[in-house]
Amino acid sequence: MARIYVPANAALLRTLAGTGEFKPVSAVRTVTSWLRREAPGADEEDLEYTAFADAALDSLPLLAGGAPRRIVVSADVPDDLLAEHAEGTGADFDGVVKLKRVAAFHADDAAAAEEVARALAAEEPDLDAVEAHVLDWYAPSEAQDFLAALD
Repeated sequence: MARIYVPANAALLRTLAGTGEFKPVSAVRTVTSWLRREAPGADEEDLEYTAFADAALDSLPLLAGGAPRRIVVSADVPDDLLAEHAEGTGADFDGVVKLKRVAAFHADDAAAAEEVARALAAEEPDLDAVEAHVLDWYAPSEAQDFLAALD
């Protein structure tokens, strides 16, 4: 099994909460062989955070016209469904993310949402300001409540 970090938005989280699964709309992020080679002294937690942070940035284009909250779904999937990209933390995932395999989801709080909204509206977004906000952790069972709070 491999841990993947899936860039998402409220609509994808709503699908996951409602149907029990969703298909990622872009590449996922994971701790790749390339990342391990590039950071030989890093511990597993640091490697995972790198992949997670990349997924959080990848979620920005998914937010156009929706709630300005970066969302990352962390899930465990079979290794054989992943094809790592040659460089970086990206991987193609040939499958669906099932709710029973979701470890957690992470989302921006209201203060971060304001920063994300500014970044989405800007011609030259300040990604450092967006990345300065840490995404909050939620158990998969909290998805409905989180989504209700957005509405």
